[in-house]
Amino acid sequence: MRKLELERYGPAGRELVERGLKEARPKNFNFDAPVSDARAALAALTDQTISPGRRVRMPHDAACCHAALWLLFDFMKESHDLSQNVATPSGSYWHGILHRREPDPSNAKYWFHRVGEHPVFPELLDDAKEIAGALPELKALVSAAVWNAALFTDLCCGNPVGKLAETLLEIQRREWALLFDHNYSKAFAP
Repeated sequence: MRKLELERYGPAGRELVERGLKEARPKNFNFDAPVSDARAALAALTDQTISPGRRVRMPHDAACCHAALWLLFDFMKESHDLSQNVATPSGSYWHGILHRREPDPSNAKYWFHRVGEHPVFPELLDDAKEIAGALPELKALVSAAVWNAALFTDLCCGNPVGKLAETLLEIQRREWALLFDHNYSKAFAP
């Protein structure tokens, strides 16, 4: 599994991503109460503090980074307000993740359908295979030729427990990290 280069991110962006990873966010499939002590840092974010002062190359991808960080700390409304206004595959992807966590699986699948084939899907599928190992409940997901966001939604929204729940949450965390990193890379000029 590829190690993400968090040092590329700006100080405020890196601090929030590192905190999210350290706290194993998201902690649950559904939204928890928003993390109140993260609100000030999230509200203060600018494109220049998510990045190390780089100019924005792709504004929609920068907006996705903002939506992703709000989502990471369970601020559903703030994340939704941002992601629903990004008319790109990545905007639809973040919107789908949000509705999956709501949970509103049919709405999530609608947004995932709008994504089409996303550039993170191949790596996400490879990483999901590694995370899932030989867990029989995930055989259909990880043996597919392409990432199946609808099946993943059904699995996450199906009240999983035990090892299955832990594994799905780990895949969901990896999905967040890969999609954020993808948007970050597109948003900010080197």
